Amino acid sequence: MTVSPFPRIERVAVLLSPVLFIMAGWLVFCSAADARPLSVGIIAPPSLLAAPVARNTVDDTLRLMKKGFPDARITLNDSKASIRLVLPTLPQSTTESLRDSTAQSYTWNSRHVRDATVLTLSATTAAGISNGLYGLLQERLGYRFIHPRQTIVPRHATWPLTSRFRWSATPRFASRGFHLHTLHPTELATQLHDPSYPGALADVKEYIDWLARNGQNTMQFFLLRGVDRDRWPPHARAFVEYAHQRGIAVGVEISLSMLQQQAFQTVKLLRPFYRRQIDRNLDWLFQVPWDFVTLESATGEHLPRIDRLAPSLRNHAAEQVIKRHGARFFHATHVIRPGAQEANGTPPPVDDLPRDCGILVHTVMCYSASEEKAPVYGNTNQRFMLKLAEQESRRRETWYWPESSYWVAFDNSVPQMLLPYLSARHHDMMTMERLGVTGHLTFTSGWEWGNWLTDWSIARWSWRHASSGRDEATSPLSVLGDLFPDRRLRQLWQEALTLQEHYLKERELLRYTAALAPFSEMPWPLNKPFQPEPPFRYGELIASKRSTALPAATVADLEEFSRQMERLALEIRRESKRFVTTVPNGKEGLRGISRELERSLTATALRAGHRALTIRAIMAQRQLPREKRPGAGALRLLARAAAVRERALVLVKEQEAGYRYPVSLVARKRTDLTAYGFGYLYPVSELHFWKREEEQARRLRFDALFMNLWDFRRTLGLESLLF
Repeated sequence: MTVSPFPRIERVAVLLSPVLFIMAGWLVFCSAADARPLSVGIIAPPSLLAAPVARNTVDDTLRLMKKGFPDARITLNDSKASIRLVLPTLPQSTTESLRDSTAQSYTWNSRHVRDATVLTLSATTAAGISNGLYGLLQERLGYRFIHPRQTIVPRHATWPLTSRFRWSATPRFASRGFHLHTLHPTELATQLHDPSYPGALADVKEYIDWLARNGQNTMQFFLLRGVDRDRWPPHARAFVEYAHQRGIAVGVEISLSMLQQQAFQTVKLLRPFYRRQIDRNLDWLFQVPWDFVTLESATGEHLPRIDRLAPSLRNHAAEQVIKRHGARFFHATHVIRPGAQEANGTPPPVDDLPRDCGILVHTVMCYSASEEKAPVYGNTNQRFMLKLAEQESRRRETWYWPESSYWVAFDNSVPQMLLPYLSARHHDMMTMERLGVTGHLTFTSGWEWGNWLTDWSIARWSWRHASSGRDEATSPLSVLGDLFPDRRLRQLWQEALTLQEHYLKERELLRYTAALAPFSEMPWPLNKPFQPEPPFRYGELIASKRSTALPAATVADLEEFSRQMERLALEIRRESKRFVTTVPNGKEGLRGISRELERSLTATALRAGHRALTIRAIMAQRQLPREKRPGAGALRLLARAAAVRERALVLVKEQEAGYRYPVSLVARKRTDLTAYGFGYLYPVSELHFWKREEEQARRLRFDALFMNLWDFRRTLGLESLLF
């Protein structure tokens, strides 16, 4: 008989063998459980699914999650799913108000329950539930709703969130959304007005979906006077009713009798019976269930305001909108300040506006309401509009109405990607929230050449998020940082923003990199100021008595900015390519976005260099007799300018291949209801303003009719006084 040398160990092993068997079985069971396909179930009670706003979002969320979790089982009301998103029961009778931020807020609580992770949504309205589902997708699961036609969808093999967390969100403003400035021929100007355009209704619905996905609840556009009065109301009613099913309030901006840019008018000034005209036009308009109406009371920019000449007409329109048609009414303001009484920075007077009327406080371009230097429309700054917001928010519904782009001849038509829009809009949003302003309606004029980033950032900033009770910070570049979460890229983008702030705003190079507005080269008194302009006329640079100190310093700044901006754009391109290779999925979407943004920055750099060369070419002819102009020196400079333009044109053609709407719609000549015979990116397609400036320097022609792009007759619209 053999005696074991380890009898005690053997006895212990015998005693432990059942335990080891059970543990082994448990490990096999866990391994099998882990090997099961991921299942995600949205648990939604019948009362919630009966509410269109909630039901539409639930259905959309299911579709999006199937794309983002391609190997998972995504279901509705699967109580055995390993991940359960539990939605609340809606009260049988609930009145949802767009003026109540609390009703739109939500909180997610996640915990582990037996063999599942359960995320419970707390919200009191269908709007809150919709916001909560989309907020979870974008702010926690990596979906990026960057553009109405582009969503970055992640690819998850497993559930990426921890099993325990508490996360809440509250809107900074009760009303949040966008004003589509359809007086300009932007992406949706045609679709909003012309039901015969192929896919018109689908395109508008696509935009409404983008608003809902980004937690927005308001949209507005400017109605044009050429709409078909019989065919348009059913079209408008269709997209307004769809917006309501998505939790979006829809407003329309009209004018009392604005002449310019084909704006819809409620009054023809040379026709009698003004009030009867207003009543008749509003009755026609309210065949569509608008939530609010905004009224423009000026006859045009730098033209008289009817509300000052006859405030009773504006107030009559307000009364009809509010009492007869049951909608909200907003008075539109502008940064134009006619009259010496306003030169000291006092806000435009609105004391005669009825108390039940709201007001939209407008600011323009990439300047904040509070910064000291903002040379727009002949002003030193826009601080008087900040005073107006502070004053009116204490006595009426007040919405802030800033721009995220400015078409005509300032940014996206040049083109320029102006990062100071991000810092100005972020700063203003925090300021307006502190003032208690209840609405934020962003005035947008196109999305290409990186302008979608500004709109998307504004939509994201309009929410405050908190994890376990601690607020999550935002910054001008925080949304871009979410898209490209890389330390070196964040540093480079911050350098680019700082560089543009210094040169374009502090050193005021925007006066030169922007092209001249249509009326800037008109003779007095038609040459009213619009965007930032040089403190001299370019034709003056060839006068022998004109000092060249200012132009010379400006040219040096333009050249230095161009060099540094192009260097940064190249570094951003290299770092973006490196970063994209490290991304596990979604490479193609991020690669395309990074190239678009880098090209936009490069075009901005080239624009400054081109403008420096054309100014130098003008100055090179100062001492030449008229018969010997342009001269060899000027011609060499213009040849260099043309070479820069050709480099930029290569970028334009590359960028056009990535436009999200048809090039024929947004970047070519076409007929529509606006005052322009082309899409808003048509001036970019051949870099019209760049070529024009070269020819101005060559021929020394500085009048408004030289290589004119604009139809002044349709823009002025004088015939609308009667017809």
